[in-house]
Amino acid sequence: MKGPHFAPTAWSLPVVPKADEPVPAVDRDTMLAVDLVASDRLGISLPQMMENAGMELATLSRLTLGGSVAGARVMVLAGTGNNAGGGMVAARRLAGWGADVTVVFARPILRLRPGPCAQVDGLMASGAALVVAGHDRPSREIAQAAMRSDLLIDALIGYSLRGAPDEDYRALIDTTSVSPAPVISLDIPSGIDASTGERRGAAVNADATLALALPKLGTTLGEGKRFAGALYLADIGIPACVFREFDIEPGSLFAAGPLLRLG
Repeated sequence: MKGPHFAPTAWSLPVVPKADEPVPAVDRDTMLAVDLVASDRLGISLPQMMENAGMELATLSRLTLGGSVAGARVMVLAGTGNNAGGGMVAARRLAGWGADVTVVFARPILRLRPGPCAQVDGLMASGAALVVAGHDRPSREIAQAAMRSDLLIDALIGYSLRGAPDEDYRALIDTTSVSPAPVISLDIPSGIDASTGERRGAAVNADATLALALPKLGTTLGEGKRFAGALYLADIGIPACVFREFDIEPGSLFAAGPLLRLG
């Protein structure tokens, strides 16, 4: 990684508006159904929601590093699904704000799903470095770079995980445990079941988790509650009426802004 090492005086939880009412949590299947209604019926596109998610993730990252990311070394760990797309948007934003960003992919970029694949050109144009773990750099070098980082972003696996992460993902999950930098997980810590909070293998032990639209039930149960760290919530543009179709009343959660602290 290039550039001088950024040294924040101390890491602390970002100060953002706190939810002033109970916030319902959703399981995997409900969130999948909500996403489908939003995209297929209402025309709120996946790239649009991905951009919103990544913007709030970048904002939370900047606040975590004290309000400025100029010169900060940020490592984004990305899988192949839509969760990776949000991480890639955040990486592009952070690079544009002056951070030294490296995105480490668990698998070759050609295996990205269409949503995150559409983010590649913009990410490359931002100046962020793109690395495929095990191909461009061995695990040992990635772990060393993680130890020199000021912030790690976990965008490996989203709410669709069923079972334990495979070997490629496990290696990068393990990377988060060797770095002294704070770790922010996007939506749910990778390796945690979004519905049950169960950990069936390796999982990211996050300092903070930024939930999208509504928190996932797994971050309130079992090991998921412990591994999620401090919970935040981002507005990604899904109207409350969509949740009401599933008998969920979200209220006016984001009246104070698109980024909230829960708990």
